[in-house]
Amino acid sequence: MAQAQSFVTNLELRDSNPDGSEGAGLSHTAKGMFLLHVLEVAAEGEPRGGVAIVHGAGDHGGRYTEVAGFLAERGWAVALPDLRGHGKSEGERGHSWGIKEPVRDIDAVLDHLAYRLPDAPKVLVGVGLGGLYCLAYALAHADRVAAVVAINPLLEPRFPEPKKPSGLKGLFKKLQPTDAGPLGLDPAALSSDPAAQAAWRADKHVHDLVSLHVAQRLPAEARAVREGLPGLRVPVLLLIGEADTLSDPQQNQALLGATAEVRRYPGLKHDLLHERGATQIATEVAQWIAARA
Repeated sequence: MAQAQSFVTNLELRDSNPDGSEGAGLSHTAKGMFLLHVLEVAAEGEPRGGVAIVHGAGDHGGRYTEVAGFLAERGWAVALPDLRGHGKSEGERGHSWGIKEPVRDIDAVLDHLAYRLPDAPKVLVGVGLGGLYCLAYALAHADRVAAVVAINPLLEPRFPEPKKPSGLKGLFKKLQPTDAGPLGLDPAALSSDPAAQAAWRADKHVHDLVSLHVAQRLPAEARAVREGLPGLRVPVLLLIGEADTLSDPQQNQALLGATAEVRRYPGLKHDLLHERGATQIATEVAQWIAARA
């Protein structure tokens, strides 16, 4: 797929309450303002709209520059955010204060795109956990998004809870909501392409962590998203890798099949944008976005 010139935007983020809602003021750290790192790829020619690609658990937006360049060649301005606690964004690794927080941050990214492209359609593409967040956003803000592409969305996330340290240290330590433990994510579950697996292992900006709060809170919040899916009011394209073991292909089909256009890919796994045949998949996504947005 295409390579494209990119630039970085750092968005100021607001504090979060423990339920994920917006806190009283802008977030600060000892080093200054709390920032969301967004890699942007400019459209070639007059932009036809904006696309934000939302990564999954442990991932970061910078891994999607090739597909971003592919979409930019076709006239789309693309934003690749690193969610809080991921990639080059600040925050405890693998932690969020519930689905409301990434939904707010996606809104900040779309606000940024809207500032530059006020009248153009905005599209969300989400992979895995990012797919869940994009669908949650569409349920909350149907008037702000023209279409959603959900790639193996993690509609029923189940993450292992961090364990207390062993021995005496564990006796006197109570796990905090932001304490993180291993996800146990195997790159071979993400893609059947050995090159993509090797790239994940070599990428210093990915991680294999999930916080106690996410592991405990996310299942109930995801259930609320699942219950709302019949009421989706935006066009949705559901992409299913039939060999995916991280999400449930049959459940995704059952939950979204009545309201979404569904395409299935035999033999492919979770992250279809880093799979064998990714260029063809990106072509299908670009064509569908152009027709629906």
